[in-house]
Amino acid sequence: MKKPDFRRWRAAALVGIALTGVVVTGPSAAYAGQPARHSGDLDLRVAVGVNGVDTVRIHAERYVPAGKVRGVQVMVPGATYDHHYFDLGGGGVVSQARQAAREGWLVIALDRVGTGKSSKPPAASVTTAVQVASIDHFVDRIDAMYRGLPIALVGHSYGSVVAEGVAARSDKVDALVVTGFLYRRTAPSFDGFPELVPAATDPVLGREKFPADYLTTSPGSRKFFYHLPNADPATVAADERTKSATTAAEVPGFTEELVGRAFAKAVRVPVLVVVGEEDYLYRGNDPAAFEPDQRSAFAAAADVRVVLIPGAGHDLALHRNAPFTTMVINWWASSAVA
Repeated sequence: MKKPDFRRWRAAALVGIALTGVVVTGPSAAYAGQPARHSGDLDLRVAVGVNGVDTVRIHAERYVPAGKVRGVQVMVPGATYDHHYFDLGGGGVVSQARQAAREGWLVIALDRVGTGKSSKPPAASVTTAVQVASIDHFVDRIDAMYRGLPIALVGHSYGSVVAEGVAARSDKVDALVVTGFLYRRTAPSFDGFPELVPAATDPVLGREKFPADYLTTSPGSRKFFYHLPNADPATVAADERTKSATTAAEVPGFTEELVGRAFAKAVRVPVLVVVGEEDYLYRGNDPAAFEPDQRSAFAAAADVRVVLIPGAGHDLALHRNAPFTTMVINWWASSAVA
């Protein structure tokens, strides 16, 4: 693991000012608003070696800044999402990946196993152990490709659980950003969570020939992931058009980490936790316990910072205030890997 200068980033990482609405300092002049390009596909075959899965192909989309590069952000989407969560593409909708690239990051937004253009083993084999092992080896390949650049893992929802698992075992990860996932003393409510239906019969995914027993959200139900007063209907519609799949075998990994915290306990690198104030996972939580609970969960981490984003639901990257959320993440990550 590369050693960041903690004195430099500790002062800069006071991103809790997001709670008060104070305007933060923007990116430095060396990076602010620089051009960036979407350089297209990146496909890597990596080893797995668990649950009967030997190797898989991981597909990703790459976004490259035109000028000086701060480091690499590897973005890991959640259940029923692929890389499109970080870049819905076109139509004026927000793009966390493109904004991060404009702010100086080389961005790798991937499709987890079982989603997008990545390998789709039998559904029973698409477990959290497979996700963690495959992305761990994927990060090794990225580190070899971009030798010397620090790596920040950025997860969302179930993708945050996977990113935690990778950060817990990898010596190539320098910082971890957890979004849409948190630890709490009381169980969260899943009331209203979308029904999961067979991907093979879904109007969007049916033509993609998913293997048997892959699942996705029922048509028109993804608004659950939004605080609708702060969401553009065009974004919600684009989300439905680009949705992906999950499997029942992934669910235990999410629950086990929420309760047992095994990955979090093993993370040593700096951690930023970002959650929407209207996220269903945060609903009913004691606000005073939010920060202490995250610090307790990541007890061995070099440092832990938490930010609650007003007016945002579960899909932080897809709300109208997503550019602010992304700026906070990029600012913190830049300081954490400096």
